[in-house]
Amino acid sequence: MTKSELIMEILRELRVAQNQKWKPPTAGRVRRIVFPERLWLGDGRSLLATEAMLKAVSDYALILWENDQKLKPRFKIDELCQVAGRSFAVALSEIDLDLDDDQLQLIVSARVTDLLAEQIGQYNRPIDLTLGCHLIEGNGPYPLEVGPVRFEARELWRQRMLAAGKLSPITARRLLMRWNGKPLRKRVPSFDSSAEDAILDAIGECPVVCSVATDGLSGKYLQEKGLLTARLAMAAISLMWDRPSDGLRWMRLLYDRRRSHRHTVLFGSNAKVGSSSERADFPTGRYSEPELEESLSSYRWLFDQIGEALDGYVQPSQPVARPKVMSALFLSLWWFHEACREPLDQIATTKFAASMDALAADKKASGIVKLIGARLGAMPHDALMKDGRTTKAVIAQIYDAGRSRFIHGSSADYAHDWAPVRQSAEAVGRWLLVSCCDCLSQNPKIRDLEELGERISDAAGEAAYS
Repeated sequence: MTKSELIMEILRELRVAQNQKWKPPTAGRVRRIVFPERLWLGDGRSLLATEAMLKAVSDYALILWENDQKLKPRFKIDELCQVAGRSFAVALSEIDLDLDDDQLQLIVSARVTDLLAEQIGQYNRPIDLTLGCHLIEGNGPYPLEVGPVRFEARELWRQRMLAAGKLSPITARRLLMRWNGKPLRKRVPSFDSSAEDAILDAIGECPVVCSVATDGLSGKYLQEKGLLTARLAMAAISLMWDRPSDGLRWMRLLYDRRRSHRHTVLFGSNAKVGSSSERADFPTGRYSEPELEESLSSYRWLFDQIGEALDGYVQPSQPVARPKVMSALFLSLWWFHEACREPLDQIATTKFAASMDALAADKKASGIVKLIGARLGAMPHDALMKDGRTTKAVIAQIYDAGRSRFIHGSSADYAHDWAPVRQSAEAVGRWLLVSCCDCLSQNPKIRDLEELGERISDAAGEAAYS
């Protein structure tokens, strides 16, 4: 149905809702409380509605969402339906039902269009998602920025927010007292006291504050995309380690923290009882050392490239200079992060393979082999690993055996130890991410993934790819 047809349907159902007495559905085996359907104006008032009327409003919102590519990265569809519902409720509350539906359709259409533009425009605002985390101990490396994500020592954050007028002097002083271990008197409930409680809940006792600068996102997307962006910024920093998964064990948002230790109890064939425990993640951030701080500075070019990809994700209204390569870089880092956090070796291998595939323009194993040749200089039959395994053999094990057969249910060795393959996949995945970022940094005119796969060797090696 078109938008005009949906508005006519909404008008017909409005008359039904206003003129017919509502009857609850027939009770089934399970009793449940059911209320009449309503469209809410947003100020406590509502209009009686029908299920068909609400469905037509949702279908109208879905047409908007499908036809406007700028809305898709900004709104989840259920939130856009709520915005459309409020717009229709206001528009329908203003009409004269004595007019015929053809006249009303034009009136409602124009009014809803204006109301939708007004409500959607209210989301065109910058908001910083803020929470505590463990990253690197000490004040030395901060502030540390990866695109829209800013990591800073807790006290530096407090001072900055106070200077910007975003913290009241009372709240700023009480936060300092709390973080210095001093007792606090209970405050009289107010907006300011609620802000203080929210800050303490979100940051807690974490020594580092993470702020994600978003722009134009709906409420649910702000939370969902902001958290993911913060996690990917940590993954970007972890690329400094030879094994990024080791670096990420020290890095965690307070939002994602689990119990410090997890336990199982073991019963054998005799009466003895055993136990096993594992540390979920480290209780602090990585200890800051001069070498680490130097690496953070020397990797600025890497953070700039990844930051550009993260910007496009949480600030969708802003233009992205290289959308194709930035999308691929974002997806690659996303899969890489998930792989590093994954506890199961074969699933982690599958995710590392997906990370490589994103950079290879979905050209599968052959595309990854070609990308390695272009960015790392290792041809298919050259030794890629220290033990002599060739590029082609390594990727065949990671992509074909580790990913494709596992996904398609044809793996015959899923019960074997995949830890060695996982380590190889993590190493190659890191090399590709870092080398591709290096290439993008030195060649800002690259706009297409195919250009990332252009070999640094001459055409004489063409036959090696066959």
